[in-house]
Amino acid sequence: MIYIEQPPFAPWLGFCEALFACDTVALYDDVPYTDGGYQNRNRIKTADGVRWLTVPVTRAPGQLIRDTPIAPGFDADRMLRTIRLAYARTPHADEALHVLQPVLGQRHTWLADLNIELLTHIRAALGAPARLQLTSEMRIADTDRTRRLAAICAAAGCKVLWAGSGTRSYLDTTALAQHHVSVRWNEYADRHPVYQQAWPRQGFAPNLSVIDTVCALGWAGTAALLRTGLATHLQQPAPKEATA
Repeated sequence: MIYIEQPPFAPWLGFCEALFACDTVALYDDVPYTDGGYQNRNRIKTADGVRWLTVPVTRAPGQLIRDTPIAPGFDADRMLRTIRLAYARTPHADEALHVLQPVLGQRHTWLADLNIELLTHIRAALGAPARLQLTSEMRIADTDRTRRLAAICAAAGCKVLWAGSGTRSYLDTTALAQHHVSVRWNEYADRHPVYQQAWPRQGFAPNLSVIDTVCALGWAGTAALLRTGLATHLQQPAPKEATA
């Protein structure tokens, strides 16, 4: 099984679950960078509520994700201080920062390099089995969306696509089936787990960066949470709308 997503910055739990669910997580780095996504930002919880952690980038027309530079003004130390302050009262903040700090401290030039290294360290800290593979290294020339997805699956040797509910509006499962690719919907947003977050008086805020969960539960606790949720979900019948 394969999950395909543009390389996110400090991803949410739904992405991290795919690291356990799939044999391959393909990082779609050879598509245009778009503003407003999760490639250069994600959310954490602070004393003032949920806020964005943002890596500023330098934009150019038609720029691909892999060709997107981090803006010279990015202050990684300031971001780390923000995380430390936000999660100072949580039991595992040091554990989370132990993984984040060396990566952010490397002063990467390219956004994709930062994200890929961070994802690699997150995967290792979680003990997740999926391999990370860049779509740019697959050298797929076809620009048709469905055929390109099918080609990525074929290049990774996978026949089942692990797909988020957000892709239901445009993912052509019938066409993918013609390419011998079936779809398994992960529906993660609908089954997001609840755990003891920082700043409990604010109420639980779902869909934050994995930083939030790790500060609360540690890497081992987060991995256990993801494995349990995945096992429960996989016990449910798979949809039959697309078959290989």
